[in-house]
Amino acid sequence: PNDVGKVGDHNMWVADLVDNGLNLVVLNSLDRGSDWNDFFRESISDWDNGSPDSVTLQIKRVPNDPECTPVRRTMKVCNGDYGPTDWRGVNQIILANDYIISSVAKMNDYYLEGTNRAQKLYTMCHELGHGLGLGHFDENFYNKDLGNCMDYTERPENNMHPDESNFLVLEELYGSVNQSGISTGKTVAVEEKLENNGNRQLTLVNEEQLFDKYADYLLNYPIEVTDESNEFPDVRNGW
Repeated sequence: PNDVGKVGDHNMWVADLVDNGLNLVVLNSLDRGSDWNDFFRESISDWDNGSPDSVTLQIKRVPNDPECTPVRRTMKVCNGDYGPTDWRGVNQIILANDYIISSVAKMNDYYLEGTNRAQKLYTMCHELGHGLGLGHFDENFYNKDLGNCMDYTERPENNMHPDESNFLVLEELYGSVNQSGISTGKTVAVEEKLENNGNRQLTLVNEEQLFDKYADYLLNYPIEVTDESNEFPDVRNGW
């Protein structure tokens, strides 16, 4: 199916961005005068230097865009006052043939402006993790914290960074940086599936058409939905 992805399960970026791990361009569209840039740099460093290391992130500064218009084959990170949405942060992904072709991460200053470092860093880390393809590792806000930012919590000071469990899933999805070729985990199955099942191959032309279809759609909906959805899912799916 081709749709707007719902961040809850693990998702993979398109296979041709995967070579010795995931190679992804991340667009910094945050307000230049905001402290979000500090939290962005810290979280990017965390995700880019995991152990095991499975992602290589190329950061590009782009003009501030509070609407966070998606850009194909990138993750775009933005902040703005999005109003009383009931979400502090959200990540929206566009899927084509079940693979991510675009991600946008939004930090909602309506709730987060003036909050402490822990809350902002947790939110940034969490939404970047979704943009890399990770789902939630736990969705109970009140149980014992796992100590990683993909765990729901009301105590963000305990979950401000990724941990080894997050990096191991990324390795399963994408293999490892500095490998001689991709040789581990689900990536092998993905490559074989693309080679052996031609109707799942996604041409760049088709990808562009799908992206154009859903890019405008994302601007109008603050949470993850599909084109067949009649109801919105729990907004916490994007936290």
